[in-house]
Amino acid sequence: MYFPVALPETMVTRGGKSMLRRHSLLCASITSLLFVLTALPIFANGQKESSSSSSGPITLTYMDYWAADPANSAMKAYIAKFEAANPNLKIERTSVPFGSLLPKALQEASSHSLPDILMLDNPQLQDFASTGALAPLDSFTTIDKSQYFPGPLSTVTYNGKLYGLPVGNNDLAIFYNKTMFKQANLTPPKTWEELLADAKALTSGNTYGFAFSAPTTEEATWQFEPFLWTAQGDLQTIGDPQAISALNLWVTMIKNGWASKSVINWSQNDVEKQFELGHAAMMENGPWNLPLLRKSTVDYGIVPIPVPKAGMVPVAPLGGEVFTIPVSNVNREKEAWKFVQMLQVPENLVAVNKAMGYIPAYIPAAKQLVAEDPQLQVFMDELKTGRARTNILGQNYPKVSEIVWNAIQSALVGTATPEAAFKQAQQQVNQALGK
Repeated sequence: MYFPVALPETMVTRGGKSMLRRHSLLCASITSLLFVLTALPIFANGQKESSSSSSGPITLTYMDYWAADPANSAMKAYIAKFEAANPNLKIERTSVPFGSLLPKALQEASSHSLPDILMLDNPQLQDFASTGALAPLDSFTTIDKSQYFPGPLSTVTYNGKLYGLPVGNNDLAIFYNKTMFKQANLTPPKTWEELLADAKALTSGNTYGFAFSAPTTEEATWQFEPFLWTAQGDLQTIGDPQAISALNLWVTMIKNGWASKSVINWSQNDVEKQFELGHAAMMENGPWNLPLLRKSTVDYGIVPIPVPKAGMVPVAPLGGEVFTIPVSNVNREKEAWKFVQMLQVPENLVAVNKAMGYIPAYIPAAKQLVAEDPQLQVFMDELKTGRARTNILGQNYPKVSEIVWNAIQSALVGTATPEAAFKQAQQQVNQALGK
């Protein structure tokens, strides 16, 4: 998932009603896609019908949802560099609004006209791969998987094969206001107990100790997962004590006034603005905020997600996009592979990820970028234990996530206790999973 700094009205991000629309589309479109793609004719060589060849440069089609800067400019620069290095290849790029990519991919799949290169939000890859619509990248070359962080690599793996390579990844950490901490003679929190204590001590006037995003969208589940997973809980067992303890942490913040009740409506962009304006001493957020914060007057630091008990390791969800190659014919797939492969050159990965506020999944490139930008160190360290959102639930993730974010909302507004909210959610999850 990409979190753009500034969006045109047509772009959809992780906040508010537009994100809710995105997840409705995700559930409906993927289900439809499974039906349509499995019905597509597959030819004897296991590929769709070859397109006719022509003399002159080959034009490869490519689709993404990076219509806004800085991602838009970063991709334009990469495409220009690719075409200069491959004069026989041209890239015809289509960039659509976030919420339009899945419907458009569905439409093009039904007419056998998927692009040669398709960018996907990483939770979507396994569904596409399961239909047979994507070419396994292992067939083009031997990829040294040991050079990639395991979590990001799992987002592009289906049935033991690679069906994509990450463009970049992001995760979540705690940003804290150094000035406020120094004035209160506090140190950044490492455990939940310290997080609560710091939030209490730093709440004063119109400044809350902690800010997070918990609207009725995927954004709430995404921000909750680091606390859930670090406590050794999980979405499919949301009624377990570990999950309830994580929700209790958030509810305690709200009940005691150490976090604003407005978190139930805040997007992550809203949270960043509260932090930037000095209305929050700490916030949970990701590296895509660094370009904004660097332009602000806030003296901030970044630390890992606090853990329930000292010695535990934080586990954060992985956002980010991947490049895939839809099945077409052997020659076009090989040419498309050049585009995917060239991005994995450290120099290129560093340039694109630096512009987007991402961390490369390719370890040599990640180390190079962090050496240039030490503020990314925390986020890179968390990639080592980061988890793909679809790691266990696969294509069931969107509907389970919706159940969970609604349960979180009911607990935060006080219509149910954390235990009651998640016990009811567990029943709904069981039904959704056919248990």
